[in-house]
Amino acid sequence: MRSLATNTLALLIIGGLCGLALTQTYEVTRGPVEENRTRQAQALLSELLGRQAPTDLIWQNGVANPCGPWHFVRSAATGYSGPIHYLALLQDGAISLRVTQHQETPGIADFINHAKDPYLPNLDNTAIADWSRLDNVTGATITHKALRSMAAQAQTLVNHQQEQNSCEQIDEP
Repeated sequence: MRSLATNTLALLIIGGLCGLALTQTYEVTRGPVEENRTRQAQALLSELLGRQAPTDLIWQNGVANPCGPWHFVRSAATGYSGPIHYLALLQDGAISLRVTQHQETPGIADFINHAKDPYLPNLDNTAIADWSRLDNVTGATITHKALRSMAAQAQTLVNHQQEQNSCEQIDEP
């Protein structure tokens, strides 16, 4: 009986110390991790825009700069293995899109990872209407359907936010 009590007490102490260590690690790294996420997001926005993106963007229902000449959209579409989160730039009737998070099948859906494959970067500035006609990638029909859906969804989100903000139509050069 004494052995059981000693083992239980030892286990509780070890568990408590591990929990304390995890909590302290989280507190120490929370700030730097958030700064890194912000830097990465800013770099991705700037990559899409082709110049330094503003740091004071205000996001409304997943849309930034709804009344301006360009618009950022962040949202998700349903893929084969769950939601595919994306960031898109809509400008001059065209879209550039980056997948920011997904759980699609490795190897088959690598084409949506812009760091591994040039597929999405090669589609930068493609007319939104042309996305609906993109061919499927063999073995990734559902993932590819999600990509086509993202372009339409991004346009719909921008249109909705423009209506909500009562944006005047801007004649883009």
